[in-house]
Amino acid sequence: MDVQTLLNSAPVSSGVMDIARCALSEREPRPDCPRYFHALEAALSEGTPVFATEFYTDTYRTASESGKWLAVSLMSNAEREGDGAKRLWSLAACCNDADDRQLLKRHACDESRHALLYLALLDLAFPGAVSPTFRKELDQLSPHFSMDQELFAVPGSPYAHEPSTDDYMQMNIAEIRTTIHHLMQRQALNAHCPSQNMAKTTKILDMLLRDELSHVAYTAVLIDRNAETASQSDIDARFSKRLRDFNRITEEELEQKVFE
Repeated sequence: MDVQTLLNSAPVSSGVMDIARCALSEREPRPDCPRYFHALEAALSEGTPVFATEFYTDTYRTASESGKWLAVSLMSNAEREGDGAKRLWSLAACCNDADDRQLLKRHACDESRHALLYLALLDLAFPGAVSPTFRKELDQLSPHFSMDQELFAVPGSPYAHEPSTDDYMQMNIAEIRTTIHHLMQRQALNAHCPSQNMAKTTKILDMLLRDELSHVAYTAVLIDRNAETASQSDIDARFSKRLRDFNRITEEELEQKVFE
């Protein structure tokens, strides 16, 4: 599956496995990642994740019919991306492998930028929805990281540790889930955004999707590489546990119609 096919599909019709394959197909040269895919397939054999079900997308679709709800959701997404950037920045600061450190730093910078992109989507889809003063305050949701900054562990961060395979598994699942959210959000914004702003909105959404798929791909590569020194059964078990954890979190969020 390529990106265009992904965009033309219903949010959950392509499925978790197809999103992972699409993400890795974007890398050159394309990695095989057999150990990663084995673990993902083993986890999915326990059942379809909640965030990849029709019920999940139907719940989102119903909630997003409200422009107010969608506007608040965009602000929540900006906050989540800003928080995620700080977590990744701390992980990167404590990473001993130079190549991995750069990947984590790039990911942190991406999420820092995403916080601002979600706010740009808010401006485009709902012009004037928030006051200028509050809108200026919202920009502080992004830590404004850049690749030319020196890394540092955010004071008090529980993520200030050497990243592990378990960290990469959680990141990978989170990015796949975010990709599904993104596909749902594209449809919702299309229903609310003024026609004159759709071209700019689509451009931002395309940037976000490329980044999300890149994050799925690089974490898959790191999981597969680290799996070389562990048994496949151990990798499968850990990945399955993390997917179950995300299912539990997603079920709790569904009760409040929170999609993060």
